[in-house]
Amino acid sequence: MAWRETGLRLYGTGSEHPRVPWEWVDEQLGAAGLYWVIARTAGHPHPRPVWGVWHEERLHLSVGSPVLVRALRQDPVITVHLDSGTDVVIVEGLAATEVTSPAVIEAYRRKYDWDYEVDRYGDLTAVRPTTVLAWRAAGPAGRDSFQTTGRWVYDASS
Repeated sequence: MAWRETGLRLYGTGSEHPRVPWEWVDEQLGAAGLYWVIARTAGHPHPRPVWGVWHEERLHLSVGSPVLVRALRQDPVITVHLDSGTDVVIVEGLAATEVTSPAVIEAYRRKYDWDYEVDRYGDLTAVRPTTVLAWRAAGPAGRDSFQTTGRWVYDASS
């Protein structure tokens, strides 16, 4: 994918903190055990923890819930974040049900030691990131200062 680093805005102004290296973000997305998914639904956003893999700069999530799958089909806008409140990675993008490649299923099986069967559970939900936000803070919610920050957008023209 062609990513363009654009700098994170904090409280309305551009961050002057050192940049988070993309390699760190990539590592966090690959190592995460849970991915918190938020989709726009008829009622209100309802965060859900799901399993998934970061493969070739796409998230592939085991959403499971038919309600969430239906909501994502109606409106594919999705936000996914990791567990940490101090080492933060947030992925904004579009979700799609597509045929899950054998390489992704194998990566999922290795990661969770779980025999994921597409015939039984369905294809994983693929998330094409449009924006990735990241920051590392010394304390919760940046209270003890942000250490590094970053924002990347997918550049379709590259």
